Amino acid sequence: MKYAGKFMALAAIAFIVWLPIIVAVVTSFKTRSEIVTAVPSLLPESLNWNNYVRLFRVMKFGDYLMNSALVAGFTAVISLFVSSLAAYALVWLEFRGKNAFIALNLFVYIFPQILLAIPLFLMCYGLGLLDTRFALVLTYMSFILPFGIWMLKNYFQTISRELVEAALIDGCNYFQCLIHVVLPVCLPVLATVLTYSFVLGWNEYMYANILIKSDSMRTVAIGVQTLVGNHGADFGLLTAAAVVMIIPVIIFFIAVQRLFIGGLTMGSLKE
Repeated sequence: MKYAGKFMALAAIAFIVWLPIIVAVVTSFKTRSEIVTAVPSLLPESLNWNNYVRLFRVMKFGDYLMNSALVAGFTAVISLFVSSLAAYALVWLEFRGKNAFIALNLFVYIFPQILLAIPLFLMCYGLGLLDTRFALVLTYMSFILPFGIWMLKNYFQTISRELVEAALIDGCNYFQCLIHVVLPVCLPVLATVLTYSFVLGWNEYMYANILIKSDSMRTVAIGVQTLVGNHGADFGLLTAAAVVMIIPVIIFFIAVQRLFIGGLTMGSLKE
């Protein structure tokens, strides 16, 4: 009975979480008349793919997806690489100003992002980076790196110092030690930082709306927003765009889940 109650509670929570996604998927296959009717049906009368066809034929939604994939991908990879180097240096190297850097990194992490909008805009304007993907990558890294460094630093501190020192004695330099010794046993936290970076770069709206002006450079978040006009919204087209926007994130999570499992297994084995 106790387990049945827990199962019912979890099922109710899962239903609440999945309900908006289910409604969006179902609505994306409905015609306009089925959506605006006074008594909407639970399921569409037939699978109508017209909303998806219009999404890619009438709009440049494929370009928006490509822009978001490039921005999110480069943001995730570069942020992970730079965070790994910084966290490694903070844990195993001694240098002047180390404690001040740690404190500053924590301060930047808790600093409100909205307050950086004008300074970052002026910096991108001065460097001639407005309306470019590179401007978004640099901007996203400014508030992803503090999180990544903080996460990886805490995880690196749990690794045995003797393990690193043994690798250095065997002839590895610090970079080789990071690549061949430290990172292979840190796949779970690496996957966490990679996921956080990718999802933030994929979903971010505010800075993309500030720094990007041309239609060809818009990300998918801005592209979805353009579907809402001054006189209403085409909910069939809007829900189709939402479904298409979710699919790459789901695929990414499935791929990252394997890293979690592989990292846990690798960390538990000893040759």
